[in-house]
Amino acid sequence: MPSPATSQLPRPKSWDEFEDICADILIRVWGDPYLERNGRSGQGQNGVDCYGLPKHLGNPTSKKYAAAQCKRTDELGIKTIRKEVKEAESFKPKLTEYVVMTTTPRDASLQEDVRCETWPFETVHVMFWEDISLKLSGFEDLLQKHYPGWMKKTTTEEQVLNRILSSTSDDFNYDDGIGQFFHKSDVNLRIVFDRSEAIEQEFHEPWVTNFSNPEAWRQPVYIYYGETRVKEVYCVYVDGARHIIPIPKSPTELEISPFAYHLGTIINKLHDATGYGFDYALGRAGISIGRP
Repeated sequence: MPSPATSQLPRPKSWDEFEDICADILIRVWGDPYLERNGRSGQGQNGVDCYGLPKHLGNPTSKKYAAAQCKRTDELGIKTIRKEVKEAESFKPKLTEYVVMTTTPRDASLQEDVRCETWPFETVHVMFWEDISLKLSGFEDLLQKHYPGWMKKTTTEEQVLNRILSSTSDDFNYDDGIGQFFHKSDVNLRIVFDRSEAIEQEFHEPWVTNFSNPEAWRQPVYIYYGETRVKEVYCVYVDGARHIIPIPKSPTELEISPFAYHLGTIINKLHDATGYGFDYALGRAGISIGRP
């Protein structure tokens, strides 16, 4: 069977299937697990199918939005792109970047037209089907989802961690008896609480005293794929075990990585209460999210 990295995947048979593929790729390429679809079928979409806050455009607080239009078509020309861009100008807030993702073959003439055009956004790109196939080939969990017959039978550390980043708490079941989360669509992927007695140590850093209950203790969290431990994230139960927070860089540098933050949104499902969830706990502790 040919490798999808060196040959073109079959084009999707429907527009909604193609849009699903595009959205999954953009979540990875943009590094935005909260990418959103724009409206629903029948609603005006202002030339936008998906939008988000790509990491390469800066911190999410900068509000630099990018958007994509998914065109399942046999032909694409500069007039069509101009039309889509014109419609996207009415999207609010104003876009910084615009991508047209298409099932048409790569076209050097169209690429030149796009490069030479003056656009109302900082950048406008076209991703042709060859480009989309190549991107998709880099994420084997997405290949398994959209093209199971093309999937290679290996799993890398990057793929496991990307699967965590593209998942939410609703994608996992939790077994309190053993302290493990199991991914619903791949039970090899587990988030495990270390419950050994040697781990139950009190934790003392100034930020834990920001909670009404200042007692805290360590809780290592491991990510497993099958029987392989892929990553360790050391966390702390705070405020009488109401929240579990990844340990920041240092007692004075109160910052956690974007990965640790996303993991925290999953494992705090057990502790979240209305108005007092994980984000509330980070704010109370004075902990911020660092750059990738």
